Amino acid sequence: MKSVRLRIDGPNKEIRPGKLSANNGRDPYGRSFGFTNFYMTKNGAPTIPVVGEFHFSRFSYLHWEEELLKMKAGGVNIIATYVFWIFHEEDEGIFEWGGERNLRHFVDLCAKHDLPLILRIGPFCHGEVRNGGIPDWIFNKPLEIRSNDANYLFYARRLYREIAKQVKGTFFQEGGPIIAVQLENEFMHCGAPLDAWGYKNGVFMSSGKGGNEHLAELRRIAEEAGMRPIFFTVTAWGGAAVPESDTLPMLAGYAYTPWIPNQPPSKEFIYRDLHVTPAERVHYDTLDYPVAYCEMAGGMQVSYHARPFVPAESVEAMTLVKLASGSNLLGYYMYHGGSNPVGKKGYLNEYALPKITYDYQSPLGEFGRIGDSYDRIRAISLFVQAFGDVLAPMGTVVPEGQSDIESTDTESLRWCVRQSDGAGFVFLNNFQDHMDMPDHNVKMALETARGTIRFPSEGHLLLKSGTCAVLPFGLDLAGVHLISATAQLLTKLESNGETVIVFFAHDGLAPEYLLSKSSVSSIESGAGAYKEHGDSWVIHPAVGKQHQVVITRSTGHIVRFVTLTRSESQQAYRFNLWGEDRLVISNSSLIVKNEQLICTSQEQNHFEVSLLPAFTGEIQFNHEPIQAREQGLFTSCEVSVPAYEPVVNIQQPFDHIAILDIDSE
Repeated sequence: MKSVRLRIDGPNKEIRPGKLSANNGRDPYGRSFGFTNFYMTKNGAPTIPVVGEFHFSRFSYLHWEEELLKMKAGGVNIIATYVFWIFHEEDEGIFEWGGERNLRHFVDLCAKHDLPLILRIGPFCHGEVRNGGIPDWIFNKPLEIRSNDANYLFYARRLYREIAKQVKGTFFQEGGPIIAVQLENEFMHCGAPLDAWGYKNGVFMSSGKGGNEHLAELRRIAEEAGMRPIFFTVTAWGGAAVPESDTLPMLAGYAYTPWIPNQPPSKEFIYRDLHVTPAERVHYDTLDYPVAYCEMAGGMQVSYHARPFVPAESVEAMTLVKLASGSNLLGYYMYHGGSNPVGKKGYLNEYALPKITYDYQSPLGEFGRIGDSYDRIRAISLFVQAFGDVLAPMGTVVPEGQSDIESTDTESLRWCVRQSDGAGFVFLNNFQDHMDMPDHNVKMALETARGTIRFPSEGHLLLKSGTCAVLPFGLDLAGVHLISATAQLLTKLESNGETVIVFFAHDGLAPEYLLSKSSVSSIESGAGAYKEHGDSWVIHPAVGKQHQVVITRSTGHIVRFVTLTRSESQQAYRFNLWGEDRLVISNSSLIVKNEQLICTSQEQNHFEVSLLPAFTGEIQFNHEPIQAREQGLFTSCEVSVPAYEPVVNIQQPFDHIAILDIDSE
């Protein structure tokens, strides 16, 4: 049994303007983005964005829209993409902007689906592309790349002008989706293999020269070309250059790194206060900027010499560890994998990586595959979308010794708190890359100005191996004072004048809600149970979407708690559908397009769809009415479709060759 205690009656996080406070952008429709020193704002309110990297030029343009809708359904609310120079000007002076290279079409699709966009325009991008994205022919010129060399800037200026033509009129202030531009990448930190001179092991390009002066010159020529975003971004790790004004420094976190031979367990799953002590060596005052990630591992690309396997649990765990540690912008690289195009003269991959595939084991794969990590981090995205305005201003409180835990330590309990005025969230992590963690029996106590809060109120918690959890305390939930909970918040909805708060129960963590009596008039626990505990009510809810706890406040307002199973939380989506925000739970994959709920069933021809708030109209599937039933607060329906059996004919002309003919009949 592990018993831990933490006093959290210290001062709140200091929120002040910071270096980006002047970068408030407003579009013609009155929408806005801005910054404090600690978080981003959207329409004036604190927000925690979820950014997903998707390289348009690595995917068929015929399916961009469907994949963007998958990303949006997954909780991504900002898209990031590279513009790889070598893909667009493989031959000097001949720019290609059609098909998979049609940047304007991709930008327009982001606008259509209300997805803000961060454009990463190089000239050097890396992204495991040949020469880091710089065309071969540049290296035959008498110039110094990644510097203020006049000849290099001539070609950079020409590139920027061509990009600017493609995105003209699409910046946020103009009513378009582009909110930010990244100039360069990992500048003054690292280069890439110099493949233009032949595939030679160990021959690398320059990491850059000139520091902030070069970035300032790139910004000047970008703005001269017409690219004036609300703010710029820069990759800030490893001592990279960071301009002092109008630029958001962004970090990276990778645990499965093929560039480190025989990699030991990483420190990425250890809590720290990133706003004070970032994990990376940085050259800027961290207290002036929000902690933001642009390359938090959504997976990892295999190479010819290393093929790491990235478990879905690691993506979820890293997200929650960084969130607990103060990150207020979650950016996944990659969120969506892809395929390198074949160039006119050969392949466009970096030499040590596969020629075509760039699947990256990401939440959405090279051909649109939906991975297990997609479901796990979607639940986190739903949480920060619903409660990010509450969480974003909360400072990180790291229990003594937590930041010094060795990554190989499997015995210590790993935990952290974010709080403000004695309210907040306890974060628990029992995952470590390259290690097997044991189950932990845990009792926790928080000493607050309002008194001691225990998790649970009686007994202990079972934190299973690989489990990460976020437990709320001291929160006002639609007027109900939640003292503590051992279930995790998922989302909240308003319907018919009532509030529905949706939690989910982790396997091994018995759900319990401790409510202040003063905020509650009556409780109906249904199949669950409740009892008095001093000045509070202790509720042990029944778990599953068919159950609910009905709480009536003294004002008469009704608040309903729904406690989903862990499995149900992994099947949950939130859409604005048929005039209302709805929670939709299904064992099929879902997107919404043109007011239709589109279900994609994998490996099964029978699935269920449940809607909250309940839908009172006729439900049709493929234009045919289907039977619906009430299931607690949900309307549920079952759908069957004809089973699909692929036909695969295999010919093997030689022992080492197999020819697969799929669906030839």
